[in-house]
Amino acid sequence: MRASTFAMLANAAAGASAAIVRGVNLGGWLVTEPWMTPSLFQSTNTADEWHLCNALGKQKCLSTLENHWSTFYTRNDLAEIKAAGLRYERREHCPPSVMMYMLIAYAVPAIRIPLGYWAVDLLDYEPYVSGQYPYLVQAVQWANELGLHVMIDLHGAPGSQNGWEETGLVGPIGFVDNSSNSDRSLNVLQNLTTEFSKEIYGGAVTNIELLNEPIFANAALRTFYTAGANVVGPANVSGINVTIHDAFYNPPTWANYDPHNPDAQTPGKFLTLDTHQFWAFPPLNTLPEPQILQRICDFAAALKLNNTGIPPTLVGEWSLSTGITANSTSNTEQDQAKRTWFRKLFEAQNAAYTPQKPGQPSIGWYFWSWQTEYDIDAWSYRRGVADGYIPSNISDPSTYIFPVLDNGCIDDTFQYTAAASVSGLGPSSTGASGSASATGTKSGSSAATTTGGSSASSSSTGSASSAAGMTRPSLWVPGLAISSVLLFCLY
Repeated sequence: MRASTFAMLANAAAGASAAIVRGVNLGGWLVTEPWMTPSLFQSTNTADEWHLCNALGKQKCLSTLENHWSTFYTRNDLAEIKAAGLRYERREHCPPSVMMYMLIAYAVPAIRIPLGYWAVDLLDYEPYVSGQYPYLVQAVQWANELGLHVMIDLHGAPGSQNGWEETGLVGPIGFVDNSSNSDRSLNVLQNLTTEFSKEIYGGAVTNIELLNEPIFANAALRTFYTAGANVVGPANVSGINVTIHDAFYNPPTWANYDPHNPDAQTPGKFLTLDTHQFWAFPPLNTLPEPQILQRICDFAAALKLNNTGIPPTLVGEWSLSTGITANSTSNTEQDQAKRTWFRKLFEAQNAAYTPQKPGQPSIGWYFWSWQTEYDIDAWSYRRGVADGYIPSNISDPSTYIFPVLDNGCIDDTFQYTAAASVSGLGPSSTGASGSASATGTKSGSSAATTTGGSSASSSSTGSASSAAGMTRPSLWVPGLAISSVLLFCLY
């Protein structure tokens, strides 16, 4: 039963059976951001959805956003996500004599849907408009029909939990200034839990994230997490699990955390940790490529240790942006060198954020995002597939380029050059075709070349995205945070 699969995730750190997540965010949709959908904001030159609606007035803002909600993501997008191999993988122990990947029967694609509080709890004085909720319901229904798992995350909370545009309101962090902000957020979480635990949705919603990227004192955050877990937790019986963001404190800070028991010596049940890994923002955006790859590798090591007490951990947002200028309002093709780097960076992160053995905290990832309005190269998964710097089917290791070493890192000495040109996105675009082997060529509009590097074990993984015009805090170093169906067969 699909509703039980996040229970598998929550027990991944201790069991012989686990699930791997490979998914994408439906970013820029039900919570808008100027850098993702610039045309919505051009007429007002505003920085966030609060000020957009304040400038347009409620009637005009509603009609503008209704058009956006109804067109930016459709059922066809979710079908394409499924076709790209973005899914859950179930993994189990294999006989000791077998050392290979195997296909097994259970595989479900995964999406993460950001939502603002104002879709549920809107006060008269607030300039926002509501109307997003029916589209959320429709997306979950489509997901159920297509066999996708859904995580819903509270992306914007009253008062703003971090002061960034993604919360709907740029400015001071006001979430902790008034207890009503917490109360209203809990009301939203209760609404989501009650609605999406109904049998009509077929268990498609497997996780609710209590708060996205909060930046305030740990003690206050843990108080809210306990209250939120008390709201969402009872839905564990219907398959909805609690996800918490690490708040940039880094995953080890949350070792043995149980929102229901401050004295716990083991992680809470039915709990997952979300950590976000970006190289797009200062000071990490100026790192040279070798240092980025090394830090990704170091992060892999930190989350591939057993018996750490760290809850099952997802990298809920990551991209391919590393300070390289991204296209923003055009669909121009990246040059060959850029696509070569993107491919290496994608596969490095895919390997880092994917577990190799049972009992590891790492359980997978969600790329940010499936698309942007102009498919910014480092932030658009679908563009990466079309242009060949993201594997055409992430669930099929034969579409990967770089070997993965025993330490869970890619062999970055492996020689690879992207195709000289790409067909790109278009009405009939189906993405890059073909697969890559250790030596030879990858088929496409023009041949990509690969030549063998050092020998390595042949596990693999992948993912993509990039950023523009955002400000974030220094993230945790060494790394940043965190299906068909692969099965690791282990000695």
